[in-house]
Amino acid sequence: MTTVVSPRRLGISLVVVVVLALGALVMTALEPPADAQPGPPTQAQLTITEVVVGAPTPDLLRIIGSNLDNGPNVDVTLGEFPGSLVVVSATATEILAGLPSPLPAGDYLLTVSTGNGPSRQDSYDLTVERIELPVGAIILWDQSNTCPDGFARVGAYDGRFLVADGAAGMTGGSSFHSHGAGTLNESAHRHLLEPWRHVYPPVDDNSGGTDFSTRTGPAVGGTMTGTSDPADSRPEFVTILLCRKVAA
Repeated sequence: MTTVVSPRRLGISLVVVVVLALGALVMTALEPPADAQPGPPTQAQLTITEVVVGAPTPDLLRIIGSNLDNGPNVDVTLGEFPGSLVVVSATATEILAGLPSPLPAGDYLLTVSTGNGPSRQDSYDLTVERIELPVGAIILWDQSNTCPDGFARVGAYDGRFLVADGAAGMTGGSSFHSHGAGTLNESAHRHLLEPWRHVYPPVDDNSGGTDFSTRTGPAVGGTMTGTSDPADSRPEFVTILLCRKVAA
């Protein structure tokens, strides 16, 4: 018996065979070889979130972010200043770098790089504004035990609170205080002694009544005075330097 396959059925069969063969090739290509090694883990992205100029000291730049140490080397560049800034310290969340001096006001592109690849680089648009304080202005300073350049410590205000007023330089108050007890004046008076069964002078009448008459003490009076020990009444505090600008 002779089987006749129509051209249409033959074409469909060939198409099915070809599709199955291509699918097998694709699956073979997607399967890793048996001896393949696992690739390196995904690198955490270096990210800059904030930049502070002149902190913690006027000659430093503070860079805040995450994964700032995710590579072998930390490189910081600022705008068109040649070369890299000197990195003083670097952790995963903070980099301290030396500032070019002087740093004019303007817009700068700050870039941090720890190696090759986009995950080890980030940039930050930094705007620097200069605010000139007049000579004689006083600032609060807690970054060190000495005032910054161009400022002198105002030692005359040590140990004093600042009080806003329409006139400067007035003083008042005290670190310690004490309370007086006041004066208690007691006028002369007598205390009444109620009758009781013990007798004075001794008598024995067995009457069941009082053994002696009501008596009163002598009239007394006097004055009481005094003061408390001095005490520190200041609230909890923290010390800080007051620095006056002495040079432009």
